[in-house]
Amino acid sequence: MRPVLLSSLTRSHVVVRDDVEVARARAARERVNAEFVVVVTADGNPLGVLGVPELAGLGETAETLTAVAHLFPTLVVIAGDPDELSADELLDLADLVVREGLRFVLVERDGLPSGVVPRAAIADALPFDVLDGLAVRTGDLTVPAPRYVCRKCAPPSFQLPRVPGEDGRPPNCRRILFHGAMEADA
Repeated sequence: MRPVLLSSLTRSHVVVRDDVEVARARAARERVNAEFVVVVTADGNPLGVLGVPELAGLGETAETLTAVAHLFPTLVVIAGDPDELSADELLDLADLVVREGLRFVLVERDGLPSGVVPRAAIADALPFDVLDGLAVRTGDLTVPAPRYVCRKCAPPSFQLPRVPGEDGRPPNCRRILFHGAMEADA
């Protein structure tokens, strides 16, 4: 299988701060005709991703996005560098999306949101010949997991950094920084 370009899977998004009201977030999405709203904190850390159904599910409230953050879907962040996803990385991402029942994944480049990959785009990128071998995990099982989870977040947040962290340490939670280091998700 040839590598898949992560950037080719992303869809349009708009970034809004978590201190804006739900109605303003909807208006921002509509103004630029984006498929997704990426909610970030004042420090620029991702808090969540909302599609049209998730925004509608928040109702007609005057609350800020911070106040309704507990209703956000599970956050998964994948590093956008390098742009090419290997077959193993694509399968790992697909496994996580299916296991957690996710509708989309946030892509970051240099710590900033660069796109949102919907579940359908991941499914479309998987060729049938790769799907035949899903029952057996490949690769060196002694290598640390390329996926990390913060179980202190509710719902849990995930990160797929794709390059080793500094001194081999796991990444810190991107959603809520004081949660600290994430744990390997095997």
